[in-house]
Amino acid sequence: MNKNILLIFSILLTINVFGQINNNKNSWQIGVGLAITKFGESDAQFIGDKHLIQIPRVNLTMPISQKLSFDGALSFNTIDGVIKNSINYLSLDGSLRYNFNSFLGKIYPYVFTGGSLVDSERKTTPTLNVGAGATYWISDKVGLNTQLYYKYSFESFESMRSHIQITAGFVFDLNWSNVFGRGIGTTRVRTSSCHYDQHKI
Repeated sequence: MNKNILLIFSILLTINVFGQINNNKNSWQIGVGLAITKFGESDAQFIGDKHLIQIPRVNLTMPISQKLSFDGALSFNTIDGVIKNSINYLSLDGSLRYNFNSFLGKIYPYVFTGGSLVDSERKTTPTLNVGAGATYWISDKVGLNTQLYYKYSFESFESMRSHIQITAGFVFDLNWSNVFGRGIGTTRVRTSSCHYDQHKI
């Protein structure tokens, strides 16, 4: 588990080194999708199931600076009559993201840390989260996003166990101004043009 997380972080750090300077997309975004939660074998026996599906999952991302953003998300249990889990799982997540430079022009990776409140069959339990994600922008306004969470549940909370959550969905660029009084949107590398003719006598 820990080796996989270290591998993800190493890959994203490599992408950041070789990415284009000042080329990231950090803006107000809203997303909708689904999530799949996976418990280990021994933990699944305690929880009551190994795989759980959350649908829908909605999130809102707010830019803080050129590289940092805050993401809040709510993962519902399931939709009645469509998908049913053997146990309930509802999650409220808050994450601080560090956004790397773009990769191949349209892929924008990031890493994050934060916490969750997980409401299960037993009671609401906090978790400490780390993970990574990326968005592939189909257009300037619409993208495909996927994330990998590792949610660590402290041993003092007996109602939940540590687990992995994978999310996928669509995100939409809202193009709002930043709440701190300035917009933080996509910045791209631009070639400087020569204005010699404007100053020629």
